[in-house]
Amino acid sequence: MRLSRYKFLDFELDPASRELSRHGERIALPPKSFECLAYLVAHRDRAVGRDELIAAVWGRVEVSDTVVAQTLLRARKALGDAGDRQEIVRTVPRFGYRWVAPVEEVDPSVPAAVQAPAAAEPAPEVVQTFDAPPARRSRMPWFVALSLLVVVVVVGGWWWMKREAPVQPVASHAPVGDVVLVLPVAVAPVESESAWVRLGAMDYVASRVRGSGLKVVPSEQTLHLSAQLKDPATLDAAAWAKLQADSGARWILVPEASHDASGWHLRFNLREGGQSRSIEARGATPLAAAATATDTWLRRVGRRSADSAPSPLTERVQQIDAELFAGQIATARHLIETTPSTERDDPRLRQREGQLEFRAGRIDEAARIFDAILARQPPVDDAIRAQVLMGQGAVEVRRNHWPQAEARYTQALALLERRDAGSGNPAQLGNAYNGRGVAQVQQGKMEAAVRDMGLARIAMQRSGDFVEAATVASNLGKIETMRGHYPQALQEYDHAIAVFERYDVRDYLAATLMSKAETQLLLVQPNDALVSIERAHALAKSLEDAYLVSAIATTRARTMLSLGRLREAGEIIATLQPDAENALAVQELQLRLHMAQGDRAGAVALARRMPAGDANIEGGLALAAVQAALRNRDVATARAWIARAPTTPTPGTSRTPWDLARALLAQGEGNAEAALQAARAASANTEHTGAPEERVQVGLLQARLLLAQGHADAAAALLGDLDAFATTDYRVAWTTQSLYRALGDAGMVATAAKRVQALRGERDPAVEPAL
Repeated sequence: MRLSRYKFLDFELDPASRELSRHGERIALPPKSFECLAYLVAHRDRAVGRDELIAAVWGRVEVSDTVVAQTLLRARKALGDAGDRQEIVRTVPRFGYRWVAPVEEVDPSVPAAVQAPAAAEPAPEVVQTFDAPPARRSRMPWFVALSLLVVVVVVGGWWWMKREAPVQPVASHAPVGDVVLVLPVAVAPVESESAWVRLGAMDYVASRVRGSGLKVVPSEQTLHLSAQLKDPATLDAAAWAKLQADSGARWILVPEASHDASGWHLRFNLREGGQSRSIEARGATPLAAAATATDTWLRRVGRRSADSAPSPLTERVQQIDAELFAGQIATARHLIETTPSTERDDPRLRQREGQLEFRAGRIDEAARIFDAILARQPPVDDAIRAQVLMGQGAVEVRRNHWPQAEARYTQALALLERRDAGSGNPAQLGNAYNGRGVAQVQQGKMEAAVRDMGLARIAMQRSGDFVEAATVASNLGKIETMRGHYPQALQEYDHAIAVFERYDVRDYLAATLMSKAETQLLLVQPNDALVSIERAHALAKSLEDAYLVSAIATTRARTMLSLGRLREAGEIIATLQPDAENALAVQELQLRLHMAQGDRAGAVALARRMPAGDANIEGGLALAAVQAALRNRDVATARAWIARAPTTPTPGTSRTPWDLARALLAQGEGNAEAALQAARAASANTEHTGAPEERVQVGLLQARLLLAQGHADAAAALLGDLDAFATTDYRVAWTTQSLYRALGDAGMVATAAKRVQALRGERDPAVEPAL
């Protein structure tokens, strides 16, 4: 049974045909944005939490709030409801969203002309969530959160990608090779029971074309391109040329389908270069007509389909696939449950049933189905086995069982890499490699994760999925930063940024620009970091996700502090609303601002505000608090912070800030020699693995300790090593000026003073800059 249509204001939303229209004119909308609107309008009697929406639309919990907010933002913009309007969908702070516009529900079984307003009663469920485990907000690093967007495609989309063949990346605007773009099928008349043909027949035609050896643009990429089109019948020559250039396709297939009492009629409108022609075929079913039309065209271009005529089971499987892709979980479930008993146990059908249970949140049931498929005798073929293993991997990701997830993806890769099961299927390989890479990151296996994500990116590029490939590049940038490979990290970020800009994926673009700025701060390149973070800040104005906006503001405040732009830093910090996730980061920013302003009283007051006993304190905050306390000779507070140092460092975090804090405490306690020994030990630890920022901090502390003990010559050797930073870093310039004063070199003092003045910003040169 199909879902109702919904009328509100000047719009009509039809979940069955997946169309949003205004005054009868279709509005292009990304698939997930449409599904969010459909779910919210169906549950308009109440507010819908973010976690519920994620489980319903994405079928999992490993989706960042950024993605949800951006998905809703695109929907709101299409409705003219963005910004402060919120006349259709209203944000419920710290919870989720609620549909607020008046709605008229239209019965799909009755012609529109005779509809009467529907009674105000709860709408049917779009997605059955059943007994899904409680969702939670992910606190994983950005690179993990982004990479999971690719990983879960293994279950959220492996049914769709299972037939994808390689499409080489398009480096220019010229068509490359024998690539085919198959657009969604225009179905007339538009009826709820045949709505699946739009995507199902499109995918079937694409699959049949791939079987001939031709390359086909991936379905997700096709929908992205088609969403930007108006009615293909109205496109002029320039629009067709642009579509051909954007897709890299030599041929564009524009299918149209209609049916009457005698059966189905399918027409291919084909475009190659500036020429067009058509092929027509008939069949008892939509796929039978599609098969005839496809084979006719393939013969004309010297190709031959290896597939036989579509069986009833093939038709049902294709319909299930289309319903799953459209988010019609209940309809897909009904199709599975009503399959004839002779075909009910077919592995293809069971495989989709497992995926359906996963998307419905019934993780244990999905796992049981996957296990049963793998236990079949005789065993299922390698292609299905690989897909099921990837499904099991996604289940283990959902359960946070990282070693088990890695093992499942490894088994799937062993099958996919065989010539008979994996050739011509790079998208599936890409998802398997990326899935294993995420599992390895979570276990601290960085080298292996980099290798797998690199392979994932190549596979994604071969499949033509450039946005997902760029997501992997952004993840790799984070990992390379963690490994201290900063030039490689910046290269990865720049590659991802270029792709996200091309496809206008603003949330990923903003997050990647923020990550790039953070890496540039580690490289002691504050001016470069400013360029990156200001671009992210400009994008943040159009983002709704509070977490991402706050993260961008935090990095921007750090950048302003490093440049001495204290007024702007203070204004940004004042906008940050401390909560459970960012309270300690805000406290560190406030401490550093007070110290830069020379406000010792304000700084020590903040330092005395110890975090809760179970808080995970970052070394940067501890270092700032210890400096603030010792500047007021409050040794007890400094000791209290040092006592909170973790006994076992968190993987991926640095111990250097804690080492520096201990050295400063020793100095504050009057033990100059112990302070110098601790600083030297920190230097040894950072020599080969520390970021330039940490090496600057360690070198400055040693130099200052030596100057305090009258060892100017020894301090000079250390500062000479940091001289490359003296033109970009105020702390280095300031300490170098102190060195020349100690050496009594008036000429060099004057030269250093010019550097200090150029870099000081709004800082007082009489105040020693914090590390």
